[in-house]
Amino acid sequence: MGKPSPNSPNALWAKHNYEIERIPRRGSGGHHRIIRDPAGHVVLQDVALADELKWINDNLEAIAHD
Repeated sequence: MGKPSPNSPNALWAKHNYEIERIPRRGSGGHHRIIRDPAGHVVLQDVALADELKWINDNLEAIAHD
């Protein structure tokens, strides 16, 4: 896997020491994502990319929108 773009959710989670847990979905392919804060508490679970970005923007940092 390459390095994520700086404003991608993966890069922003990593920047703030959040953990992304990926669990394979049964039968349908893809993954279920669970986002945990540095203390290990679940902050998001199986949400859309836009919702992840909104949560980051509302709780961690303002994200510049092009």
